[in-house]
Amino acid sequence: MEMTSTRRTFLAGVAALAAWPRDLWGADALNMPPRRLAVWETPDGNATDCVMARRLYLDLAGRIPTAAEAREYAESDDPCKRAALVEKLLSSEDFADYWTMRFCDILRVKSEFPVNLWPNAVYVYHSRIRSFVASGETWEHFGRDLITSQGSNFRDAEVNFFRATDRRDPDGWAEAVAQTFLGVVPRDLDSGKRKFLSSCLSCVHIKKTREWKEEIVFAEGDDRRGELCDWLFAENRDAVAAAFAARLRRWIFGPEAAKAPAGAPGTTCLKEVVRSIVLSDEYARGSVTGGFPVRRLDAEVLDDVFCSISGSARNYYSPAPEPFSFLPKNRSTVCIEDGSVSSGFLSLFARPARDTGLMEERGTDVTAKQRLYLFNSADLHRKLGRLFSPASKNPGAKAAPAPQIPPADRVDEIYWRILSRAPSAEERGKIAALWRRRRGNGKAKIKPGYGELLRDVAWCLINTKEFIYRV
Repeated sequence: MEMTSTRRTFLAGVAALAAWPRDLWGADALNMPPRRLAVWETPDGNATDCVMARRLYLDLAGRIPTAAEAREYAESDDPCKRAALVEKLLSSEDFADYWTMRFCDILRVKSEFPVNLWPNAVYVYHSRIRSFVASGETWEHFGRDLITSQGSNFRDAEVNFFRATDRRDPDGWAEAVAQTFLGVVPRDLDSGKRKFLSSCLSCVHIKKTREWKEEIVFAEGDDRRGELCDWLFAENRDAVAAAFAARLRRWIFGPEAAKAPAGAPGTTCLKEVVRSIVLSDEYARGSVTGGFPVRRLDAEVLDDVFCSISGSARNYYSPAPEPFSFLPKNRSTVCIEDGSVSSGFLSLFARPARDTGLMEERGTDVTAKQRLYLFNSADLHRKLGRLFSPASKNPGAKAAPAPQIPPADRVDEIYWRILSRAPSAEERGKIAALWRRRRGNGKAKIKPGYGELLRDVAWCLINTKEFIYRV
């Protein structure tokens, strides 16, 4: 897209409005002016209410709060509002959808190569995982159901645990059990434990039926899977609970803080562990001087955020394998069951392939290609133009005369919608100055429209680190 020098100046000016946390780009947070630091942190080094609201919605619900939700939290004087919001989100459908996506990553829920669950199995397996997330079922209870399961992959969802691996033999299943429940990657699996796990799973077999892609998982001979479950969830329960907590902490904080602190709860109830994490003092720290680890938004979350702020919808489908899969247009990206259903955007932002079940499959870095997409995407530019152009709501109406200074309420709307906070006085002033400079001295034949200004402000904000990261 061709861009005038005035427009380049405007974009560069707005993009430079905010100061960024030291952990992101090496900025010296200690020298940050207090008025800028106050956007993200309180004087005691904790996150501000606006940051906390956005953080909780992203970590628990897999989305940013609406402008109304962010305002409501920021303007509330209730000293228990954080705990109240946590309970609200933990019981929401959004929590079930987002955290199901996370567990589908480690359980390798995809229809195609190399896992080859096939579509019918993908949907029943996804439904069972979502039931675990939403119901409050413990990890060990869910694990027992997976390990001792037998039956049809289309009708008995748990048996897909044995099918969701490219090595469908006792050694491959031993690695899957150790990785899933003990947090031990295959290359680090102790030979003695591998032998024990393999011997307990040697009874498992898989056979085909006459129905298309249906397979039956069954036990033959001495079924020792109950013994394996007792060894895992009774004798080694503390190790299972520690691995479970470490995985949840890594999803929330990142790999550097995966190890659970002393005194962490030994429960394997998902909601209880997540609740203890997000209500901790550690989680309340600020990301500039408080040391809270920042994390780039997941590819699926970022895709849904772009759709929500622009009022658009994605169209996902999978032309292979048969039967073809076409998802409803109102289906959020987080809710896509099949890891094989993807898009160029999800691939660009490193959605995991779900081939290995390892957490390292999900990319978290910001690459040059991603930055180029955010700054130059014609599709994104059109969506923002339709959203903020006054003519988009009434195509037959003439555009109103552009004001000399952007109305504060429209600028506020954009900030609350994208960054979940109001613009600072400094940001307001710079936007107003850029607008006056952009309109020039009155000699230009074509004046820049106000809708164009709003679109450009929005476009610049989605290119900021405050947007692309959960701070």
